[in-house]
Amino acid sequence: MTEPAAIASPDVASFFHVNVNCTDFERSLAFYRLIGFEPVNTFEGDASFGAVGLGPVLRLPDDCAGRAVLLKLRGDGHGPRLDLIEWTAPREAPPPPRSLAQPGVGRICLRALDADAVHARLAAAGHHGYTPPVRIVLGGSVIKVFCVEDPDGAIIEFMEFLGRA
Repeated sequence: MTEPAAIASPDVASFFHVNVNCTDFERSLAFYRLIGFEPVNTFEGDASFGAVGLGPVLRLPDDCAGRAVLLKLRGDGHGPRLDLIEWTAPREAPPPPRSLAQPGVGRICLRALDADAVHARLAAAGHHGYTPPVRIVLGGSVIKVFCVEDPDGAIIEFMEFLGRA
């Protein structure tokens, strides 16, 4: 397979948002607030995404609707956003748990300034990580890392950079 030619003038400027679907909007919003996200734009009530023409764009029915909020990490005014949505139409059952080795989006990684403090805060709120923060050397960097699932099973990784190996 040959490599595609580099684009001289890129048409894609930056990473904007990651969408996380949830089954209980308030519960998931509380989780993401706990780890440092704050609302940027809230779509009040049961927003009719189909009415504005998003149905075909998202390959959803014309009457798709849901509760949604666009979140940013506190203090990160220009970074990527998290688009949290509870779909009310169509409403689908959650999929079975995934393995991190399956193809597709596996996890979202957030840079932590103090992995131990984040882990303790999450554990105190009932969100238990797969492990406590573990110190490892990866790609020449010394990091402290752990993973936890959001209320619907999306895997969030926290990585604190401690220096070079």
